Amino acid sequence: MNIPNIISLSRILLTPVFALLYVNGRSTQALAVLLICAASDVLDGAIARRFNMVTDLGKALDPAADKLIQLTMLLCAATRFRAVWLLLALHILRELSLGAAGLYVLRQTGRVYGARWYGKLCTAVLYIVMTVFLFLRSVPDSAVRAGTAMCAFLISLCLFLYMANYIRILRLCREHEAEKDPRSV
Repeated sequence: MNIPNIISLSRILLTPVFALLYVNGRSTQALAVLLICAASDVLDGAIARRFNMVTDLGKALDPAADKLIQLTMLLCAATRFRAVWLLLALHILRELSLGAAGLYVLRQTGRVYGARWYGKLCTAVLYIVMTVFLFLRSVPDSAVRAGTAMCAFLISLCLFLYMANYIRILRLCREHEAEKDPRSV
């Protein structure tokens, strides 16, 4: 277990702390925990890349921590805004679909593939929008609709782009196998 993986694990452990603080009305402390989670998300990846500490465990642990905090933020925001329930359902659908596809790719290739730029963009936007939804006392309905629509678009885009990437990886893997054994075609 290296430092970036410990940071990712810490983010997982901080997620229920954030939720408890938020539901108990301790907004300032909840926001502080959320900001620590966001900063640690950037930090663990930077350390892993800078000091050559990228591992398959980290490639799985970091996005798992991201998804857990995103799910928790969405659940908390859904208690304030009904529109977020649909976003939550879309988020769960995406995660279940990509989780199944990722496991299939892992079984076929023996490799764990890291996050792509569009996944990082989606995470950043989701953090920003949910932070606004959770911590501003009054959010206009138009802002709720716009923020929810933007997140729904990015979640859907990620689902599409990751699936396309998995299909490309599987195709390349099959082509590589066919080159090694022409009879397998």
